[in-house]
Amino acid sequence: MKVGEYLKEQREQQGLSNAKLAKAAGVSKRSLIYWEQGRDMSVEVADKVLKALGATCKIGA
Repeated sequence: MKVGEYLKEQREQQGLSNAKLAKAAGVSKRSLIYWEQGRDMSVEVADKVLKALGATCKIGA
């Protein structure tokens, strides 16, 4: 599973809108939507969004 897919899945499971998660993570709603659609994001940004979700993601093979 790609990071963007994981973020979207976690957000939806928690019943959060894009706007609420974006605000909690300190990013724009548009950026969050782009990332959920598969656009690249930095590890630092992914970490911010994951922390806002209270989630983690293991990166590896």
